Amino acid sequence: MSGVLSKIWGVVTLKCPNCGKEPLFSNPSLVNLKEIDKMPDVCPSCGQDFKIEVEFYYGAMFVSYAITALFMFGLMGLDILLSGYLHLWELLIYIALLLAGWSYWFRVSRSIWLAIYVWFLQPIKDK
Repeated sequence: MSGVLSKIWGVVTLKCPNCGKEPLFSNPSLVNLKEIDKMPDVCPSCGQDFKIEVEFYYGAMFVSYAITALFMFGLMGLDILLSGYLHLWELLIYIALLLAGWSYWFRVSRSIWLAIYVWFLQPIKDK
């Protein structure tokens, strides 16, 4: 797999954006809502800091909004293009799908936000 694709795969599978080896979240379960946001302070493999600054992950809300909008409008738009209209029951199914995947959307939004910082904004440290 090429470098860019492996990095994107790491984000989707919720791995460290720097090394791609260790999980970003302490508990891999998506149904344990008590620990849905628990992350280690640093990556055990490469030492990448996951706690960049206080309230760093507030920016992930915007990523989550964009993902949700693309998902919902993409599905609904495709449905309208193919059938010509959108039934209420179809809308309810799409909303149920969105709610069923909420914990994954939450985590992948954090993963994307951290990856943006690590790949493009993080200062390069001299060794």
